[in-house]
Amino acid sequence: MLIKFCLSTSLLFLIWLLLSGFLKTNLLVLGLLSSGLVSLLAIKLGLLSEHSQRLRINLRLPRYLPFLLKEIWLSNLHVAGLILNPKLPIQPQTLRYQAQQKTESGLAVHGNSITLTPGTISVDIKDKEILVHALSDTTAEGVRAGSIDQQVCKLEDKA
Repeated sequence: MLIKFCLSTSLLFLIWLLLSGFLKTNLLVLGLLSSGLVSLLAIKLGLLSEHSQRLRINLRLPRYLPFLLKEIWLSNLHVAGLILNPKLPIQPQTLRYQAQQKTESGLAVHGNSITLTPGTISVDIKDKEILVHALSDTTAEGVRAGSIDQQVCKLEDKA
């Protein structure tokens, strides 16, 4: 608990310092005290554990972004090909995908990643099941293949 308190207080104080820009001693002390008070309240209310998990996932996102950008690029090319085809060969459909994430933060990353990928939209998330609207059979198969799910699980396992 002491480590969480110190880490949270330090992070809040750093944010306070960056946003305020005050370097006078009395204001620095007040900023540190207010950061400590907010951290203490967050620990007592049980909010810090949920946020620390989210923070750990967010700190690991740079390792996930190259994979996501590649998926966005490939899906973008596929959707552009569908749109430019004079026959417009789309097969709109909805599917339910059972996600493997252990945390709500991981589930949110998974759902948002599906929505960021052209040709698919996460419509609803309920009981670790994601309702997805897909533009074509290919984009639906991409969701069913579970590559995003696997990558988010890797991101989460290290969290």
